[in-house]
Amino acid sequence: MTTDPSAAPPADAAHMPTKAPALSVWRQRLILIEAGLGLAAAVLSVKLIPFRRLAAWSSRPLPSGKAMPPVTADPDTLKADPDFRTAWQTGRLVAIAARKVPFKAVCLPQALVGQGMLRRRGVPTEIVYGVKRQAPGGGIEAHA
Repeated sequence: MTTDPSAAPPADAAHMPTKAPALSVWRQRLILIEAGLGLAAAVLSVKLIPFRRLAAWSSRPLPSGKAMPPVTADPDTLKADPDFRTAWQTGRLVAIAARKVPFKAVCLPQALVGQGMLRRRGVPTEIVYGVKRQAPGGGIEAHA
């Protein structure tokens, strides 16, 4: 088993930036450590803090006032955007960290950590929550 973060398969090869600047192995490891520590804090937060407060915290605007870019599916536009490249690299490393930590870090803690890491880097983000009723009289299924 390899410990090199760059050896992991891409999360979504169709949206992978073609000219993303390569992060050094040490930079990737530092980001993985940041993500792992953030995941520990996020898992505890999800268990201890009511969802309403977490959702309010995650919907704060950036202090710089930078707004979300317009929604586009054009791959060339996405690949040229440095914020997209940063978000893609950060998301990939958060997903790797979530697989390596000794506790279960599901979608909501990963989303909270990814958003926090991107906010510190000045990238505007928003978390989209989805909830679906399973069967009549059954529970619900949620995803972030």
